[in-house]
Amino acid sequence: MVLSLLEEQEYKRYIEAFDFSKYVRDKTFLITGSGGMTGQAMIKWILYLNSKFQTNAKIFASTRNPKHIPDYIDGSENLVMCEFGKEEETIGDEKVDYIIHAASPTERDFFLKYPVETYKVIVDGTAHMLELCEKKKASFILLSSVEVYGAYNSKEAIDEKKVGAVDSLNIRSGYPLGKKGAEFLTYSYCKEYGCNAKIVRISAIQGLYQPYNELRIYNEITRCIMENKNLIMKSDGKSKKSIIYTLDAVSGIFKTLFEGEKGEVYNLTNPDTFLTVNEFAEKIFGKFNDKVHIEFDIGSESETGYLPHLEILQDTEKILKLGWKPITDLYRIYEIDLKRWNFSWGEK
Repeated sequence: MVLSLLEEQEYKRYIEAFDFSKYVRDKTFLITGSGGMTGQAMIKWILYLNSKFQTNAKIFASTRNPKHIPDYIDGSENLVMCEFGKEEETIGDEKVDYIIHAASPTERDFFLKYPVETYKVIVDGTAHMLELCEKKKASFILLSSVEVYGAYNSKEAIDEKKVGAVDSLNIRSGYPLGKKGAEFLTYSYCKEYGCNAKIVRISAIQGLYQPYNELRIYNEITRCIMENKNLIMKSDGKSKKSIIYTLDAVSGIFKTLFEGEKGEVYNLTNPDTFLTVNEFAEKIFGKFNDKVHIEFDIGSESETGYLPHLEILQDTEKILKLGWKPITDLYRIYEIDLKRWNFSWGEK
């Protein structure tokens, strides 16, 4: 497997903190969304364990373009590409131990342009994976989202039992409603068929493998730093949320998959990053490029596609009890992201 020096350093750091080798050894994984940032991070973690600790894990990497071989593969890895929705044609009668369902639309523009497809891809894709899970008697984990809490506003951290409202007559709601439907199916497969399935509700992910042109505000902050341009805010910037580093998210996903309770849902974020968007941008600009600032150009909600004003802090006590915790702070998330694009900044 071909990794950059930065990737090598990061996987080494995380594998020293989280030893999953006993769960990975001689096991077979099916990972959907393998071309996305979280999917490829999980695949590289497993392949790194194979190369360093001879864990001999096999991966079926599900993608919409299975003919495209990732550039980090050098031909010796125990990895097989397969087409999303047609995984069984490739897997055949082989045993699958773990299914990690990470496939989902993620871009706001797609949500707005294709609300039907957004909803159906999430729900139908999850149903398909759960059918395969039941057939293969595999362990399953659904990557859900903090957005299932909907327009929840709370000064206190919200745990997994809280139920938020999502407006079913808002075109932008295809994503959170799809994730709610996917969660319902996952939970129902546990109760009706006895599937060993779990759910993680993940906040926004930032860091390794984030595409440069990804439109979310946290990534726009990176581009503003690098391109020396002001951040143009289409909202008032008062929504207050948290983010999580890519490999913190992956370690939490693995921790839940391997050690979480069947039928349970776990919040996954880094509470130490809980800030308004304005506070967040100001802190990061102050650290890495204090020449850039925030400008406001606020349109109507229907024009921007943003969700209503939110203040959501996920309670992570449940996953902390499994022995997981985030190990990368806010500044280091952006240090790693900027190093990935070979950007240099002056130390404060």
